Amino acid sequence: MINMPPGTRQKVYGQQYVSTAVRIEGLVDNPCTFAAADLRQRPQVTIRDVDILCGSGKLKEEGLIYSGVLLRDLLEEARMRLEEHEVPNRTYIVASGTDGYYALYSWHEIFNSPQGEGLIVVLTKNGQILGEKEGELCLVSTRDERPGPRRIRYLSKVDVCRIAYGGC
Repeated sequence: MINMPPGTRQKVYGQQYVSTAVRIEGLVDNPCTFAAADLRQRPQVTIRDVDILCGSGKLKEEGLIYSGVLLRDLLEEARMRLEEHEVPNRTYIVASGTDGYYALYSWHEIFNSPQGEGLIVVLTKNGQILGEKEGELCLVSTRDERPGPRRIRYLSKVDVCRIAYGGC
């Protein structure tokens, strides 16, 4: 993997960015809002020994234990619109935080590869509720080689979208 240069976007942290719920909307039949408190009542997935590397390959945190719910399960509750066989090939998901940061995932990453088993809406890190620097909800793609660039602090929204491909 080519090392990416450090970002120039100023990272922001603070209580004003903390999200307490995530909304799933877009091409879904059942737009949903999931409060962090309600997600804590659900069965949790725990993923251990997660190292967070940034795009440049620099180790930011290591040996983390994340618990939460799989994004895939929440998307299934929202009932993504898949009207025909080839629609998943054009479907993508944009996750965003209240701080303006966002990341992109394909339908196939989430539902048709092992990546989906590691894409977690995090509720606790190392057994502790997330702090002010991550918000009550954070999205981490734990199976990425470098999870940092797609880690969404202050997770607040997930949009289900579709491309209309006509060439580049």
